[in-house]
Formats: sequence, structure tokens, C-alpha cells
Amino acid sequence: MRLHRLTNGKEVTSISVRLAGREHLSAIPGIEIAAAALFSEADLPESLRYKVTHISHLNEALEQGRLWVALCEDKPVGFAAASVIDGAGYLDELDVMPEFCRQGIGTKLVSMVIDWARAQQFSCLTLVTFRHLAWNAPFYEQLEFRTMEATEHGPELADLIREEHRVGLDGAKRVAMQLVI
Repeated sequence: MRLHRLTNGKEVTSISVRLAGREHLSAIPGIEIAAAALFSEADLPESLRYKVTHISHLNEALEQGRLWVALCEDKPVGFAAASVIDGAGYLDELDVMPEFCRQGIGTKLVSMVIDWARAQQFSCLTLVTFRHLAWNAPFYEQLEFRTMEATEHGPELADLIREEHRVGLDGAKRVAMQLVI
């Protein structure tokens, strides 16, 4: 899947989105840290700002075809990772380098995850995000995700939300969302 990055109204770079390769793994922590800088400390406490996805989780996602990258001239500028929670697809992480935001890269990465969830024949794709930030819940709503009530959370999703709260994320600002596939 190809996108085109525009600078000053002129096309300058082609962005491709595809399954990640082992050669992309070392770039992912830098993408996560750069994306985390977009959040205020009230949303993402200092204790979590430099926390990145563990390499074993990335390797597992890579081996199972659940890790995608956005590439600009073969350099990773974004990624998405998925897993399975409560027997459904789950979007673990979606990050784009700040200088590449608002160019459709996140949308293309989410599309790849949706395609994966469909291919796995899951009934839905879930995620947990911030409800009040424009590039979080409102972004996913535009992609037809809907807010889930707490009574709809499966046991694994409920545990994940409790763990987020335990490590310092404000539960009132977080929301679970679902896309029926």
C-alpha cells in the first residue's frame, strides 16, 4: 500500500505500508518514544513516557504476521502491532513519527490491522485509547469504531484496562473501542 507525503503542496516522498521485517524492529522503540512526546504529562505520566514494546512481543508479532510498518524511503516512520484478546483481534499499538502525522499513515496502518482481523475471521477488532484526544478516540470513530460499555469488556480486556490504571493511566480518560468486522 503506497501513500504520498506532501511538503509545501508538492509530492516529495512515497510512503509504503506493509508487514514488518526483522530489519525494522530496531526502529520501533524510537517511533514509540517520539510519538509519546505528543502527549501531555497529565495523559502520559513521565514513568510511562519512555516505556516501549518489549522486543519479545515485537518478535512474536513479527513471526505471526501481526506487525506492520510505514516506510518513507525504506526508513520506518510508523508501525502497528496487533494481538488476540478475548478471542478477538486487538490493536496493541499504533504510532507514527510526529513529523509524518496527519498524512493518512495511521489510517493505512489501521486498515492493515482490520484486514488481518478479517483474514483471521474475528468478529471484531478492539483497542483501548484516550477518549479526549483528537488523534485517539475521535480518529477511531471516523474509522467506524464505537465506544464499548464496561459490561461488554471480556475478561482479558478488563484486566488490560485495570493494569493500565495500576501503572498510572487515568481510567477516566481511557476508553475501549470496537469495530465489528
